[in-house]
Amino acid sequence: MKTVTTIIFDLAEVYLKGLIGVEHILEPILGLSAKEIYPRLQGEDLASLFHGEISEDEYWQRIVKKNDWKVENGVLKKAIRENFEEIEGTREIIEQLKEKGYKLGLLSVHTKEWIEHCNKKFDYHKLFDSILYSFEVAASKPDKKVYKLILERLKAAPEECVFIDDSPVNLIPAEELGIKTIHFENPKQLKKELVSLGINLD
Repeated sequence: MKTVTTIIFDLAEVYLKGLIGVEHILEPILGLSAKEIYPRLQGEDLASLFHGEISEDEYWQRIVKKNDWKVENGVLKKAIRENFEEIEGTREIIEQLKEKGYKLGLLSVHTKEWIEHCNKKFDYHKLFDSILYSFEVAASKPDKKVYKLILERLKAAPEECVFIDDSPVNLIPAEELGIKTIHFENPKQLKKELVSLGINLD
């Protein structure tokens, strides 16, 4: 088995809270239950946003119109930004890996405006050797294209890499390419699984 030299992280729900949770912030604003709100944020419009085909303003305009919500864009934009917080413990692991000399990548399905806000707030881009966002390449996980692109950018062979994601469906293409994978549940579990792969974090 080849030694691991490169570790690729997902962003949302691994290092930062993403869209999940914003429905609770929006409950009192929209007068709807979280269960009703969350599915209405999904679908083609969100995919278009993540692929850089529409702006965040256009996304919210479409969502508001489709659902006949009586709310201004600015309120929705503020709510999603309030929801972006670090998942306690993940950054520490990333920093430890960086100190140990591992090459680090970030492969994320995300949107330009949200990333600009998040990097300004958390200053995390400096932790990674290479970053690939879906909005840059108009493609997203689980499309194999994006996995191949991040490998190229990192100049890493699949068998030298570990890919970490909270979504099992996103792990499948990585495994098919020969990349070791970890299904992220929480930072404590992540640390344990990294150690089981021979990665020393002490």
